[in-house]
This record gives sequence, C-alpha cells and structure tokens, in this order.
Amino acid sequence: MSELEHVVLGVVWREQPCTAYAVRKVFLCSPSSHWSGSAGAIYPLMKRLERAGLLRSNPYRGDKRRSRLYRLTPNGRKRLRNWLRPPLPPGPALMNIDPVRVRVSFFGALTHRERLTAVREAQASLREQLRHIPAKIPAQNGEDALYDDLVNRGALLSIRAQLAWLKEVEKTLQA
Repeated sequence: MSELEHVVLGVVWREQPCTAYAVRKVFLCSPSSHWSGSAGAIYPLMKRLERAGLLRSNPYRGDKRRSRLYRLTPNGRKRLRNWLRPPLPPGPALMNIDPVRVRVSFFGALTHRERLTAVREAQASLREQLRHIPAKIPAQNGEDALYDDLVNRGALLSIRAQLAWLKEVEKTLQA
C-alpha cells in the first residue's frame, strides 16, 4: 500500500465516522502539499480501500449527495497499526518531497538573475507558511492534542531547515 493509502486510513481512524469529503478537507487544510486533496484522488482511493476490506461505509442519512460514512474495519485498523510500527521505509523513502530542492538541481537552465529570483521567492513562500502554522495547538483534551502539537513542531522545524538551506544556496549563487 502507498503512504497516501495509509494516511487515509489514519484520517478515517481519527475522524470516524466520516465522509470522503471530510477526509479530503483534512488534506486541503494541511500545510503540506505532499498529497493531493483532490476529489479525483480521495474518492476513488476510499472506494478501493473499501473493496480491499480496510474500510466499510454506510449511507449518510439525510444527505442529498448520497455521501457515505466510513469507518475502519478490523483489518483496516490492523493495517494502520502495522504501518505505524517500525521498520520505517529504507533511506530515500524517508526524504520529503521538496519541489524547491528538485528545481535547484536544474538551475543550470536559468540565468543567474532567474536563479536568485527563484530562491528568494521560495524563501518568501516558506516564511508565509511559517505564519500559518501555530506555534502551539490551542488547549484540547486527549492525546490527539499532544500529537497535533508534535506534528506542528515538526513542520516548523522543517520549514526553518529549508530556509537555512536556501540561505546557503543564495550565498553560493552570489559568490
């Protein structure tokens, strides 16, 4: 199974019962652009997970769009728990997809000025992202608040690391 499929199992586990639209909103509201929150990605994926016996659904009563409420099956919970435990995927699979880092590898196709502009725009975009990630999750009850806080802290540290790297890239380009 893909990382996205496992993440969807996790979202359903956490939000259940929930609609595919609710899962989609989690992706659309996330500061990460790693996965698509498009209807064309989420709705078919949830149907596949249901056919695989990892989710089950029932009609959402009173909904004119014929939405379905999803829950994890015992097999879905088992698959989620197995994914969460070690071992993690080897080496490169742990590397975040970073569209800036990918683009830098092809900077030779740009002029010097275009390279610097791209780096500075990436820095501005990352600084803007920092403004939208809360430094601390508002007080909530339960373990989920702790985990949300840890995830946000990870996002903050990752963005700061990207900014530090881009500063090095900029200095190198200016030299």
